[in-house]
Amino acid sequence: MKMKRGLFIGALLALFLCCFHIMNQHYDELSRYQYANDENRKIILEYMTTEDINYLIDRQYKPEEFMEYLGMSNFNIRYVDWYNYAKNVGEMDAASILELVDVMKDQMSFSTFKVYCSNYSLAQLKSFYTEENAFVHEQTLISDPSSVTGKIEENTTLFTYTPKDLVEVSGIPIVNQIQGEETIQLSQGAAEELVNMCNAAFEINEKTCGNMVVTTGYISFDTQEQLYEEAVLTYGIDDVFNHVAYPGQSIYQLGNVVRLVVASVETTNLKEMELSPQQLWLIEHAHEYGFEFVNDPAQPLEEFILQYHEDLKQNNEEGDETQ
Repeated sequence: MKMKRGLFIGALLALFLCCFHIMNQHYDELSRYQYANDENRKIILEYMTTEDINYLIDRQYKPEEFMEYLGMSNFNIRYVDWYNYAKNVGEMDAASILELVDVMKDQMSFSTFKVYCSNYSLAQLKSFYTEENAFVHEQTLISDPSSVTGKIEENTTLFTYTPKDLVEVSGIPIVNQIQGEETIQLSQGAAEELVNMCNAAFEINEKTCGNMVVTTGYISFDTQEQLYEEAVLTYGIDDVFNHVAYPGQSIYQLGNVVRLVVASVETTNLKEMELSPQQLWLIEHAHEYGFEFVNDPAQPLEEFILQYHEDLKQNNEEGDETQ
């Protein structure tokens, strides 16, 4: 009796193993992937692990969302959203996108990645994260330059950031102090409000722009690099930062910072520690146009460095409406 029972159990076990082997031979890992077909099935099975396929089934990505990357080095199905977001915001070949994402994914979230892509070109991001630059030494790339107020910290950089809405400032006194540069650019909002503020400053002394002159606006990374190298030759490396900012750390690169100076004839008659009429007027009115001082307005200044903030302008307008 025991022998018959053992033979019966053995037969069942053999039948189970045989059925399992047959089922395993015909098991289709992509049976739950709704977009699988004869064209993509073989490629997916060749380049994806079971774990990858399970992730694909869970997300149900369409073939056109990932097939062009399949088989490339650095491809990871878990970062398909990153690849396609980058592809949609700029021109870059698939291999370069994978290389860029492979570096950035370990340093930030997907939401932060999208912020970077909205403020920098893919070429700029690739250059910063995958290539060496003489003026980048372990600094963190500022993800949202529009959030920067005042000084740029030493451990951060704007790298080659360029504001998207730069326009030429016109209609007010301009003398660009950078050799070889005749025009001055600012972001559109800053340029428009600077002109409005200068026109209003006529009331100071009934002179154009209150006898103030715009001397500095947007400065590119390349121009700042040139200014820095010239300053090193002139002042030496130990004193250079008393005269010029490090490339990628100039607030003028933001495109919303402007420097105004008062005509020298206006300042010669001022007493020591006396604020000029122009400085007093800017302290009272600059915020009405969205500008605030970068340098200390409580001290007598020979130059006024102002930064434009769109939200400050909007807050003033909303305040005027409620009065």
